[in-house]
Amino acid sequence: MNRLREFGCHIITSQHTIDEILRLAILADKLSYDHVRIGDHVIVPNAEVSYPNAQTLLAAFGVLTKHVRISTAVTDCYRRHPVEIAQAIATLDVLTHGRAVLGIGAGEMMNLSPFGIEWTKPVKRLREAVEVINLLLASTPKSPATYEGEIFSLKKAYLQIKPVQKPRPPIYIGAAGCKTRELVGMVGDGWLPVGVESPQTLKKHLLDVKNGAERTSRQISNIDIDVTVYTAVDEDIENAYRVVSPAVKSMLVQQREVLRELTGLEVPENLSLQRIDPTDKERLMSFEEMVKQVPRSAVEDVAAFGPIDSVIGKLEEFLGAGATSLTICIIGLDHEKTLRAYAEKIIPYLKETYGSH
Repeated sequence: MNRLREFGCHIITSQHTIDEILRLAILADKLSYDHVRIGDHVIVPNAEVSYPNAQTLLAAFGVLTKHVRISTAVTDCYRRHPVEIAQAIATLDVLTHGRAVLGIGAGEMMNLSPFGIEWTKPVKRLREAVEVINLLLASTPKSPATYEGEIFSLKKAYLQIKPVQKPRPPIYIGAAGCKTRELVGMVGDGWLPVGVESPQTLKKHLLDVKNGAERTSRQISNIDIDVTVYTAVDEDIENAYRVVSPAVKSMLVQQREVLRELTGLEVPENLSLQRIDPTDKERLMSFEEMVKQVPRSAVEDVAAFGPIDSVIGKLEEFLGAGATSLTICIIGLDHEKTLRAYAEKIIPYLKETYGSH
């Protein structure tokens, strides 16, 4: 069983007003969560919800909180050039006195195609972006960075702001495929499995991260495996399932590899998280039909819902499968009440049992 490094929460920004998002972040900070994350999208499949800019929210988090680490899950390197990402994360690190974390991934078509941004060579682009960001965060006017890649280049480039953390804020890579998981092992400080995982699939997919680490002579023990778990805490397990299942079934369809491994269901590639296009109404209808086919057993495999003991049991399964940090994503019910239930009854037990002593 792995040692539990951190316990965080992911706030689904499309479920709340901006005032509510800020209130939840402040509460998580006061309740001693280790980390607060938010998504980074322009549009999402539900066109009826509001979706604010993630970078602006992180700056607000930085001012309003005192202890939690803050990041996106995750930013892409298409809408934002790695130069801008590097400067922003350095600034956020100064603003928060060393609490910034960079969450970065290979991108998704729904944030790109409607805006005329071509989604090409995602793995190559992600690797080069991480290399450029590392160089820029280490750069100074007296020691500028030069880089010549297939996609990005630098010529005597430097930033005029330095992060507080040394050598730089940690970089967590959102990865849902074999190649990006291997990239985590090669260059990442942490792995954020995108969407959902079960303990069974986590153990299997972790082998890709290990392979990447071995290729670059890195130690897998130095890479944080931070698993996001969708959750609903309720003594009535059937009510908890009703609350959590729509969102989890949707994520399982988008995370097609996990769904196939758990159930054998084959999801067309154009319905995956990386390729779904919310502006394509016909494709959305196909997506909704696919969601209806996801069985309850798959939801039970990936989500932590029901009474406290059931939730703890599922989280322990993830730790046993290789997770070293856990991040909850609260679905429905009372979010503040759920944050408090975790802070009072679940996190203390897990940290006492699996944390460092």
